[in-house]
Amino acid sequence: MVDRGGSSLRALGLVFLIATTLSAPATAQGPPVEADTPILLGLQGRGIRSRLLIVRRDGLLVDGKEIDDPMDRSVTAYVSVTALPYDLRATTQIGVALPWVTKHVSSAEMEQTESGLGDITLFVKQLLVQVDRRAETFRVVVKGKAKFPTGDRSTPISLGTGSMDVGGGVVAGWLKGRWGLYADLVYTHNSSDGEVDYADRKELHLSTGYRLSPGVYDRYPSPQLNLFFELTVNDTGKTKIAGREDPDSGAVAVFLGPSLQYIGGRRWLVEASLQLPVVDEPNGTQLGTSWSSSVGMRVLLF
Repeated sequence: MVDRGGSSLRALGLVFLIATTLSAPATAQGPPVEADTPILLGLQGRGIRSRLLIVRRDGLLVDGKEIDDPMDRSVTAYVSVTALPYDLRATTQIGVALPWVTKHVSSAEMEQTESGLGDITLFVKQLLVQVDRRAETFRVVVKGKAKFPTGDRSTPISLGTGSMDVGGGVVAGWLKGRWGLYADLVYTHNSSDGEVDYADRKELHLSTGYRLSPGVYDRYPSPQLNLFFELTVNDTGKTKIAGREDPDSGAVAVFLGPSLQYIGGRRWLVEASLQLPVVDEPNGTQLGTSWSSSVGMRVLLF
C-alpha cells in the first residue's frame, strides 16, 4: 500500500493525532468546520447552515498504489447542503440536511454532468454531559441520523445511493479560553438497493484550533477569527453485489487540513476548509481522492 499524501503529510498527521489525543484542548470558540459540535443552539434555538463541499477524485489506484490511466478519468462532486437545526429543548436538537448534488465525470472519451436533489438526512442530538467552569466547558452529546433515498437514480450518473441508511455516534468538546478540542465518532449502517448491499462506514473527526482574535474580549459579542486543524478518518467496507464482494469498493482514507472561520457577531459566521489525503487506500482498482474543500456560512435564528 502507498499513501498518496507523501511521507511529510503522513508525519504531520501522526504528530497531529498524538498532540490532540494527549495534550490540553486546542480548538477555538466557534464550532469546527469538519467535525460536529456538542454545543447546541439553546432553548428553542434554530439556525441555518449552508455549505458547498467540493470533492475531487482522480488518479487511478490499485490497492493504494497509483498507476497510469490511459482513460484519464476524473470525478468532481459539488454538494451544496442546507442544514436546518432546531432545539426542542436546551438539551435536545433535531434537524434536516438537504443536499443539492452536481457531479461532473470526465475521461478521454466523454464528459458528462448531472445535477439534482441528493439523499435527505434527518438527525437528532441529545446532551449527556455538561460541565461548565469559568472560561471553560466540557460537553458530550449522542446523535443519530437517518438518510433517505431521495437522490435521483434514473440518470447515468447517480445522485444518491438508493438505500436508506441509519447511524449514530458521540461528539465531545472541551473548550478553555482561546483553546479547545472536539472529537466526533460516527458509525453508519448502510442498507441495500436491489442486489447491491452497501458496507457499513466508520468515521472519526478530530478538530483542534485557536482563537486568533481577539486575544482578550473587551466586549461580548466581539468579531472573532478562528483557525482550526482538522483530521478526518473514513473506513468503509466492501460492497456486495448479488451476495458477492465487489473487490473494487470500499476504502480507508485519512485527511488533514486547515479551516478558517470568521464570526461577525452573535448571529452569523462564515468559514472555509481544505482537506488533503494523508492516507488514500481504496480497495482494488479505484480513483483516489486528491482533495476536498468547502465554503459556507451559518446563521442563528431566535
